[in-house]
Amino acid sequence: MKKRLLLCTFLLMMGYSLAGRAACSISPTSVNASLGTVTSFVLNTTPSTVSTTITVNCGSGLVVLLSSDFVSVQLVGATPNAGGRGELALNSNDIPIQLCSTSNCSTELTIGGTATTYSQSQLINLANLLGGFVFPIPLYIRTLPNAVVPAGTYTGQLSVLFTYRICTGIGLFGACLLGQQQTGTFTVPINVTITITNDCTTITAPTINFGSAPLVSSFLPVNQSISVICTKGSTYTVGLNYGLHATGHQRYMTSGGNQLAYQIYQGSGPDDWGDNGSARVPSSASNAISSDQLTRTFNYTALILTSQNTPAAGSYSDTVTVDLSF
Repeated sequence: MKKRLLLCTFLLMMGYSLAGRAACSISPTSVNASLGTVTSFVLNTTPSTVSTTITVNCGSGLVVLLSSDFVSVQLVGATPNAGGRGELALNSNDIPIQLCSTSNCSTELTIGGTATTYSQSQLINLANLLGGFVFPIPLYIRTLPNAVVPAGTYTGQLSVLFTYRICTGIGLFGACLLGQQQTGTFTVPINVTITITNDCTTITAPTINFGSAPLVSSFLPVNQSISVICTKGSTYTVGLNYGLHATGHQRYMTSGGNQLAYQIYQGSGPDDWGDNGSARVPSSASNAISSDQLTRTFNYTALILTSQNTPAAGSYSDTVTVDLSF
């Protein structure tokens, strides 16, 4: 009887060691990552970031790992891509992005480049976050500065390969029990989006100085320009109000109680440049545009009206406000 009991116990122990675990799983199997909505100029100067966590789950149990156990993460593809990095695209415009395993992107994953490998001690630390053989792997995505692009929604996809080797049952002498060695790979697509909005950052409008003259008929026209920096490809209009002392659409400079009538015309004239309807100037009517398509220049002519009587001598001034409307 004693021999039979020993034999039965031995068979039960063997049965446990031969029982294999199901293969590890990964969650989620795909990721949608949004970098949010920013203006084109914020995009140009400041990284937009988003993080995600992809979990390799090899089951429950007391976590004891071998020194040969690991989970590695590698960027194996991206659509579109350039220079080993993924990009977000809209028509022919692209925004480069980085995929990193650290929040400050000190460890960047490039296409076909070196994988980030989580070894025994790192995996144990990760497993302690959730318990069991469950390893949450953080990933960070961010834009790179200096992109000059039009407004719109940009999209791209990263293909991330996860390779794992995890022993979920260790016997005497530190050997992985039969059926407890889990190995495999997963490829997880990460769909990335960002929405860019229109914005303007700078309006450059020089002072109009007519100089000095004894008679209104002696003042010469002033030909200058206003420069505007706005999102590449954006459509807007530029308006000039009628100043602080206008009567209807007639502008006046003043000195004490005296007035001096003047006007500002689109280009070389004869159309008045105002702040309503067709008196506004559309961006498409700019006289020049910079090579990066951000800065547009609008010419104007300022003129003191010679049909008026010459007012009393003095220093005459007015303030005109420039506004932009999308």
